[in-house]
Amino acid sequence: MDLRSHGASVAALRDHNLALVLRRIIGAPGSSRTEIAARIGLTDAAVSRITRDLIEAGLVREGKEVPGGPGQRGRRQVQLAPDGNGAAFVAVSLTISDRRVSIVDLAGRRRAEAALPLALPRQYPRLVDDVVAAIRGLLARTRIPRQRVLGLAVATAGAVEQGSGRVAASSLSVLEGRSPSVDLTERLRIPGVVETIGNTFGLAEAHRAMRDGGDDMAGASLVVHVAFGLGISVMLDGQPIRTGGDERTAGHVPVAGGTGRCVCGARGCLMAEAAGYGILRRLSGLSADAPRQGWDEMRPEVLRDAVARAADPPVAETMSAAGDLLGERLFDIASVLAPRRILLGGPLAGAPAFVAGIEKGLSRAHARVGTKPPPLRVSVIDYLQATELLAIEEFVLRRPLALATESAA
Repeated sequence: MDLRSHGASVAALRDHNLALVLRRIIGAPGSSRTEIAARIGLTDAAVSRITRDLIEAGLVREGKEVPGGPGQRGRRQVQLAPDGNGAAFVAVSLTISDRRVSIVDLAGRRRAEAALPLALPRQYPRLVDDVVAAIRGLLARTRIPRQRVLGLAVATAGAVEQGSGRVAASSLSVLEGRSPSVDLTERLRIPGVVETIGNTFGLAEAHRAMRDGGDDMAGASLVVHVAFGLGISVMLDGQPIRTGGDERTAGHVPVAGGTGRCVCGARGCLMAEAAGYGILRRLSGLSADAPRQGWDEMRPEVLRDAVARAADPPVAETMSAAGDLLGERLFDIASVLAPRRILLGGPLAGAPAFVAGIEKGLSRAHARVGTKPPPLRVSVIDYLQATELLAIEEFVLRRPLALATESAA
């Protein structure tokens, strides 16, 4: 519930305050009760009551005592941190470039992970069977009590209907029209959620900004992730703007003079000129008239190899040109939004030549109108790690916890 636009009951206010405190402990481990109170605007007494409940529930632990800060008259403060043994979450990354499953704890530590079969099943029930088998294997390996597994998050590239969890569009055609979080919940008896990878990645970057003591992603952010295709979404004050639209649409913006044949069959789409799909076709020497490649034919290991060779002159030149073009088009896409920052993630963010090309294109485009480009933040968070943070966000920080008591208000 957004307390800024709705009336709040005592229970809603309690849950809101509890989530504020826990978010701060997760995002900035080592904070004291006094520091948390000052940061989020609650009294020391309220934060003490909330942390007591969290400690009793096994979600938070106390650390060492440290000297108090200025104005605290020498009082020693006890550091707080999330208890990794207090809760666990399942993450499922279902994208063309990353198909893995993991178990992560409340402290953000990945306890175990498993790759899904390299050959993607054509039948949806078989895919669900593979994911369920992988999750059960990880739970058996880690021996985490089932009651401590609070939720399961699935991320895919495309569009998701927020109310139903139905995947309206996905680069993995086997998912389209399906509700993987619902089906996995039925099989595993673990609450589930599904989200687009763009929104997932944006939330993960907001967590990182909070942890690093940054600006908490204030204002508007343009979120760009580039793999074979590219997705673009928007965040405001660290939260995704969930429109239900297909984040991949920007990849089909036509590029003047573009000749590459896109996965959609058209010529000159942005993803065919400036994303992994087009880069790999040029590196392989395919002509613009070569038959298009379908999503199901794309191989993640080929893209990873190209990123690993990004320093080689021929590869670097191709990636730099692609990044330059994307930078120019991002100026067009972001001109109305006027974002404070552009977040860049996905496999291609690991190629320095591609990133440098984007910065060059952005700078040149902004120079035409005498403005400075927004800073480009390059993420080191991969899709699976982003999905892990989504699970923590959804099942600890957005939903009421059963441990909440009246004292937390």
